[in-house]
Amino acid sequence: MTMLFNYPGSLLAAGLGRRALARSLPAGSKPPAGVFTGLYPAAISGISGWWDAGLLGGLRDVTGAPVTLSNAPVGVVVDQSGNGNGLTPFQAGVGEPPAATIAVPRINGYLGAVGAPDIGIFNNGPVLDADWGLLHPGLELGAGAAWTCYLVWTRPNWRQGALDLNSAPIALIHTLFSTGVTILQADSSGGANLTLFPGTASQTVLSAMLARRHSHAIILRNTPGVGVDAWLDGAQVASGIANPLPASASAPVLLLHDASVQGSAQCWFHEAATWERALSATEISTLISAQGRWVLGARRGVNLLLMGQSNAAWFMNAGGSLALARGVAWYLGAAAYAFTAEISGTYVAPNRYSVIPGHPVSNSSPPLFPPGSGAGTFLTNPDDGSDPSTWSGGPDFAALSAYLTGGTAIVAGVDEADIAFLVWPWSEQDSTMPYANKALYKASVLRLLALTRGLLGRTAANLPLLAWNAVPCETNDGVQMVRESIADLAAVSANNIVVFAAQTADSNPLDAAYDPTTGLFTGGNPQYRDEPDLLRYGRIGAHAAGHAAMAQGLGDTIQPAALPLSGLPVKGGPQITHVYRASNTELVLTIAHDSGNDLIVPLQAANGAGFAVMDGGSVATPGVIITAVAAARIDATHVSVTLAAALTNISSSVLFFYPYGSMQIGRGDAVTDNAASLPPPQNWNIGNDLGAAWNLNLPLQATAYPITLSDTPA
Repeated sequence: MTMLFNYPGSLLAAGLGRRALARSLPAGSKPPAGVFTGLYPAAISGISGWWDAGLLGGLRDVTGAPVTLSNAPVGVVVDQSGNGNGLTPFQAGVGEPPAATIAVPRINGYLGAVGAPDIGIFNNGPVLDADWGLLHPGLELGAGAAWTCYLVWTRPNWRQGALDLNSAPIALIHTLFSTGVTILQADSSGGANLTLFPGTASQTVLSAMLARRHSHAIILRNTPGVGVDAWLDGAQVASGIANPLPASASAPVLLLHDASVQGSAQCWFHEAATWERALSATEISTLISAQGRWVLGARRGVNLLLMGQSNAAWFMNAGGSLALARGVAWYLGAAAYAFTAEISGTYVAPNRYSVIPGHPVSNSSPPLFPPGSGAGTFLTNPDDGSDPSTWSGGPDFAALSAYLTGGTAIVAGVDEADIAFLVWPWSEQDSTMPYANKALYKASVLRLLALTRGLLGRTAANLPLLAWNAVPCETNDGVQMVRESIADLAAVSANNIVVFAAQTADSNPLDAAYDPTTGLFTGGNPQYRDEPDLLRYGRIGAHAAGHAAMAQGLGDTIQPAALPLSGLPVKGGPQITHVYRASNTELVLTIAHDSGNDLIVPLQAANGAGFAVMDGGSVATPGVIITAVAAARIDATHVSVTLAAALTNISSSVLFFYPYGSMQIGRGDAVTDNAASLPPPQNWNIGNDLGAAWNLNLPLQATAYPITLSDTPA
């Protein structure tokens, strides 16, 4: 018995005796669950070419082998009509190796695309290569021939990195007939026109409302003696436009390129199809129905405004902020991701920045930042006993204002409109304050938060803050104060604050020497976190931020209802919920999972790294600190901890910490879950879509507040 496999709308056999599909599709090419189940363009008879980059089954690598993995190189987009006219990557420039064409997933909902991304981006993505397109070996687009052409594309941004061509329009369809003629073009750099036959007597604006970021589907139908009809996203936008090409104009055709050096449209290619005839009205309706698998129209970009001091700068340099934005975009199905930040000293007269090393939220931490009206950082504490809610912005806030607003602004208004979150990887200098300053610190955070939201014309309801659990830097009681404060503020829903990194002590000092086989580090600068750890926090934080963005209704091609009910991290790691005093030296932790279902005690975690108790006393008036010397997994939700010395106080007077104050756990030395080894929810494989580095076992969350020991097991 012979069996042939195909997905809906694909041809099992096509003309010229060729088989279009004679084996099961490559792994990953199955249509994502819960999406389009209707007809595909191939259902319309007489199709002469069909190219689909939404699924891996339509792609081959440079050797001709099926592409089976996302983010893999592509050598040809297969002609699934059976006519053998594959689309191949095109580059007009010479002298440099062409950028790699990649099969990129999740560009439009769960569906993918091909393009040539530039991996050298810093704060705005994705940036696509300025000299990339796709070449068709030959199409007849002449006025005397009947033909229909269909194209679906996504533009993530206006043209970038093309030297003095950034403002030039982009060609979406361009024939190489004669000296070359652009059939369809879009404006760039602030323009909004989609134009048919630009630069000819037949030039026609099909739409004057083209968004900066968009996905669109165009159908062009040429009828000899009648002209060209056009449909954009299913609506007819032109009828009987004179075709300026001669009766016959058969030639190679470029998609998303105009044949000039750096002439790329810098768009993603999704799908195209051709017919060597004019489709009927009924067939046009069928083709419009086939567009239903794509989300069409204006697309969202996700931008993060980064503020803080030195670790915020290192977070940015490490790629953490870009990773965080990219992960949020993955959740939303957004077309673009970016962060907005500038370090002090870059723009002067006036100063314009959002990050300045060494500066706290307010001048409330002597001796470096003593209160007083003549001082000030982002907020000015006038030292008159006034409530922080009345404090004015300080010189750093003036620099932030000049960076974002007014005639000196560096950030464009269109980028400001994309800002979806404030991000504060920020706690260092504030962690020098005494525990008694807790109320003052919380009030100052809310004041600066309100001023920043107001600067952007936003409110707490529509501009969340992403904050982290305080890094292990400065004084023990100061770090504890900041940890508790952020937890308190995040617990009030009206504040709209999300903790994106619930554990930051599982990190090394910047530039420390590290042995990954033991988890031990030496040296480094303990005031700063190492860049690999900061990048990891961006990836971990994308989950809490992504869920928050969905809850805010920011979905683009993926909506909140599509978010899995389980299987994805929500808080960024498991959490200690109960500590049982089994003996004076043995504790049993009960742990609630986030997305994992088991526990791992690796490297120095087995030696008790990070676990500590306070035997009597309180955070404000510390008692004796006893660290742990061992930890071991009991079962999937319990870990035993062995203390270095016996407890002397009753359980109600013993506090458990993970970690205590500025104690450092170290990279790879935290207890984790097993999330990386579990199958992800269907359609939500972040490791497949963004890279294996996103598959992470998540660390046990820090204890924002210490946990009082119990004499009862849980």
